Amino acid sequence: MFAKRAAIVVLVAAATCGWSCGKKEEGIKVKSGLAARVADYKITEEAVNRRFEELPDMQRKSFKGPDGKAKFVDRLIEEHLLYRAALDAKIDHEDEVSDRMRWATINILVAEYFSRNIGGKVKVGDAEIEKYYQEHRDEFRQPPVMRAQYLLSSDSLKAVSWRKRILAGEKLTDLAVKESEDAATAPGGGDVGHFNPGGYIKGVGQSEIFSKAVENLEVGALSDVFRFERGYAIVRVSEKNPEKVQTLDDARRTISAKLHGAMSEEVYQREIERLKKKYPPENYVRDRLEQTKRTAAELWEMAQMESDPRTRIQYYRDIVNQYPNEKNAPEALFMIGFTYAEDLMDFVQARRTFDELIKKYPESGIVESAKWMSENMDKPGVKIDSPADVQRQAGEAATPPKKGK
Repeated sequence: MFAKRAAIVVLVAAATCGWSCGKKEEGIKVKSGLAARVADYKITEEAVNRRFEELPDMQRKSFKGPDGKAKFVDRLIEEHLLYRAALDAKIDHEDEVSDRMRWATINILVAEYFSRNIGGKVKVGDAEIEKYYQEHRDEFRQPPVMRAQYLLSSDSLKAVSWRKRILAGEKLTDLAVKESEDAATAPGGGDVGHFNPGGYIKGVGQSEIFSKAVENLEVGALSDVFRFERGYAIVRVSEKNPEKVQTLDDARRTISAKLHGAMSEEVYQREIERLKKKYPPENYVRDRLEQTKRTAAELWEMAQMESDPRTRIQYYRDIVNQYPNEKNAPEALFMIGFTYAEDLMDFVQARRTFDELIKKYPESGIVESAKWMSENMDKPGVKIDSPADVQRQAGEAATPPKKGK
């Protein structure tokens, strides 16, 4: 393991000029700026400091103080001894090793080029952060959180008797353990844990009736007996935390990172297109693939079966790019946006995709669903089970309420 790590470290150091190499200088044992020497190779203080800064925090703790620095330099010397031995053995001339060294160099240079010419060029200003915050306030709302205990019975009279016994001094926790009919919560004294009103509740599931019965209760108050989908219940709220809205200052770093990522992606794509013109590439694997190109139906089926969201997005994108006039092309574009929103929680890319759908296929029946997703996907408390559920909710939103006679 150490040898493997050392080899990797040496490759990185060599590629980034971490080692300063030169001819041996006779009679000089100490020189300003020099940390160590291995035969005719010099290790500078600058290289030592840079390498130390690259260490993970836990490893840095192993080299604290002057003695720690000396030990760290010992480690670098050991690595360089192994490096020299590898060169003498001409390991770097072996095809597999040479290829790995080439890819390591490529990775380092690509990362540096990206940092300088793509990510480094993107600057997110305060005005952009504030604009995003104002336009997406719902992203920064933390819905109310409650915790409660409850008793469940299929018999309303038993539930009424429970309530009387609790008001007379008997503990709800003990009653739940002994008599509640909810097997999921009874062993824990009826505790359903933390939940958002309107969301999933342990032992209860998704119940609007239950949520409405408890959301207005004060902490410690006992509800009346009420009926919901599973039977008759009594609830006592043990915790109640109101809705919170993250301030702009608290959200600033998150927004900046999100906008920086989205803007960097745009710069990256433009740079790739520019470089393709300068250095025309050929993808022979794709050429062979397109000779046996899959049909839109096959791509759709592969996307439906794929568990990885990014691969799924690529299959849907292939449908849109290769078969833009197919009847399921608008649905494929919708599914790209849906996957970004529901699987990757990337609402920026999701909105861009839905906007693309609305612009490219304005007459498609899926447009209303795309509009509904853009408006509602990141709102707190909004529950989305499936694309079909989106279509249902979009239809309900588009249908005007019936006027009373």
